[in-house]
Amino acid sequence: MEDYYLGWLEQVEKALSIWGCCRVDIEPRLIVITGMGGSGCIGDYVYALASTRKYFKCPIFIVKSHKLPSFINEKDLVFIISYSGNTLETRHTYLEALRRKCSLVVITSNGFLERDAKQKNIPLITVTRGIAPRTALPEMLLAVLNILDTSGLTIVSRDEVEDLRRFLKENMAKAYNEAMEIAQFIYSNKGTLIIATHTPLEALAIRGKNEFNENSKIPVKIDVAPECAHNDIVGWENPFTDKWTVLEIVDPRDSIGLKIIDFMDKIYREKRYPIKKILLKGEYFLQKLLYGSLLLGLASVKLARLRGINPLETKNISKYKSRVHDILGQP
Repeated sequence: MEDYYLGWLEQVEKALSIWGCCRVDIEPRLIVITGMGGSGCIGDYVYALASTRKYFKCPIFIVKSHKLPSFINEKDLVFIISYSGNTLETRHTYLEALRRKCSLVVITSNGFLERDAKQKNIPLITVTRGIAPRTALPEMLLAVLNILDTSGLTIVSRDEVEDLRRFLKENMAKAYNEAMEIAQFIYSNKGTLIIATHTPLEALAIRGKNEFNENSKIPVKIDVAPECAHNDIVGWENPFTDKWTVLEIVDPRDSIGLKIIDFMDKIYREKRYPIKKILLKGEYFLQKLLYGSLLLGLASVKLARLRGINPLETKNISKYKSRVHDILGQP
């Protein structure tokens, strides 16, 4: 499974090769991004990237549910993202968005969504088939950014993606080695993992949690400052257990973020929790997000190997999928 992550450079190159492939002619009231699991994190990343761009004015709303909020309508641009093309919750939101006459874009590798989008002439980007959905992050993310840029709603330009390609090529080996160190640190300490970070890196923390959940089969807690300084830090005063392990993820160019994490670091050290700090590499925010994602993905797979666990298998998700049609019903 490591090869799927080490193939991210090829995913970026493929995304560049189709840049400008399609556009939408709309000045949307909202940009809505729907998806679940590995597809759902795309909305988090687009939101995070947009939040760092002062010139980007269109609100972004994320849907990780089978329900499309009632305020979404024909004035909105809705991205429907499902790697498999068959995710039931996303099919529900897709069909509801169709009923409301929203402007739609579909991003998938296969399945119902690919077939239906082609039949209805809905803008469609098809990503690489046959890999674990959660490892298709770069291609799915860049598909959204591609269409937005081509449609005059630029969050990330093609030039920035070219810079990302060069950055990943130069840093892939470093990321692999650092990821192995992270996995060994977590495995050696065996406490419940805390991923601590600062705004605007919430999306990366959520992605990291999900990677360790799915690949390593462990629960993970997230502390995101400054919000966690208004609630989570009180929980560390008297927890039931002291068996915790901390990964601190920091943007070294964010002076406020560094100060807040330094404060959190003191809280963890008072409890004598083992701590490893990750300083994100990259000049631009997109590079930092993808570098951090690569680190956490590779580390979660290596941790699974150290534990003798198959990182690809997700038994409980399979159990859920066997019941979800009974729970939600047909869309």
